[in-house]
Amino acid sequence: MELTFTIILLINVVVFLGSLLQGLIGYGVGMFCAPLLFLINPSLVPAPLILISTVLTILMMVRDKSHLQFDQIAWAMKGGFIGVVLAGLVLKVTTKDQFELFFGLLILCAVIISLLGFKPKVNKKTNLIAGFSSGFMGALTAVGGPPIALLYQNGAIKNIVANLTAFFLFLNFVAIVTFAAIGQITTDTLIVVVVAIPGVVLGLFISTKAQGIVKAHLARRWILALSAITAVITIIRALDYWPN
Repeated sequence: MELTFTIILLINVVVFLGSLLQGLIGYGVGMFCAPLLFLINPSLVPAPLILISTVLTILMMVRDKSHLQFDQIAWAMKGGFIGVVLAGLVLKVTTKDQFELFFGLLILCAVIISLLGFKPKVNKKTNLIAGFSSGFMGALTAVGGPPIALLYQNGAIKNIVANLTAFFLFLNFVAIVTFAAIGQITTDTLIVVVVAIPGVVLGLFISTKAQGIVKAHLARRWILALSAITAVITIIRALDYWPN
């Protein structure tokens, strides 16, 4: 992929908005950025976005570490590890068209899960299930937020953000190792991450200043609407009904 000035600007705008959302509510960089980056160029998802997300979650962990409840999130990490590894095997055997179709379907699943608004109890079993689902979906599409976010949706916002950040940071590292092992991380991938750092830093900075001002439920509605529309377009393209 040729990184023209226009492409670099588009990547940073998308990453800035995704980082802003994640900085405010604990997730959103994947669900917001993945569909848009995929439309810019399919090669931007999932490996480059996961690396970009890793930079963001490291910065957020430094910011929010005092609110972390590690005893709650540990079981989700175990489920997430299994999900990421399994997703790596799936990526190795799928074709581009199959991946596009699967990508679109998983994005729709993520939207539906969010809209259903389940309120499950937080225990070892639900942590394992939510962690596995988030890990599998996140490694395949860089969109792993909804399952684990739904599990922790009723907690204090600062604890939610810190717990989700720790979970995603762990999964991102597992995903990076998995992708490196199957040849999904290249020099071009790292270049994309470097050019996107301004968007990450600016988005997180503004989210820190805007905490308590921006209403999280309104941001969530925009994420879901945009993701659903883009997922439908992606599915149509994968089925060869969309003009290239």
